[in-house]
Amino acid sequence: MRKNRKTIGVDAEYVELLKQIAVSRGMSIASYLKRLIEESVKLEEMGYFAPRALSERRVELILSKLGFTIIPRDITSEPMSDEIALERGLVIGKTLRELELNPVEVIELIGLSNQLIVIQGDNIIILPQYDPLRRRLSLLLKGIAKGAGLSIMEGGETTVIMQSRRTSVL
Repeated sequence: MRKNRKTIGVDAEYVELLKQIAVSRGMSIASYLKRLIEESVKLEEMGYFAPRALSERRVELILSKLGFTIIPRDITSEPMSDEIALERGLVIGKTLRELELNPVEVIELIGLSNQLIVIQGDNIIILPQYDPLRRRLSLLLKGIAKGAGLSIMEGGETTVIMQSRRTSVL
């Protein structure tokens, strides 16, 4: 099927740079730009200015290298039981599914930034945690997986989230 396309002007230096980036990611420049534009449009449809969102994400990545993590506010600000942490995760997982967002990306983002998970092939292993805050975060991740309808296997203190194929881009 032939696509209807229009020409846009981009500085030659940016075209070359984008071509190098796309090739390094195993993509053509057309598929890379399509993905970049699709994600930008999604951000704009949500009311965010896409360039600012990219800039903020860059800052988040830099801060993560300095030890900052993403933790839901209510997990740290309120006394919370393990059951409530799990319930909170269920709600988040269901919400992600309803919004058609990838729950695996959220689990990986929170889990990796807090050193709570190990990724092994298509599986995400939630490691046992003995610190109360980290345990609640682990239960939150487990709840997100359950709420989103992901397949999980529990054995002792370890939870494995099984995926049919990797869907994350992190």
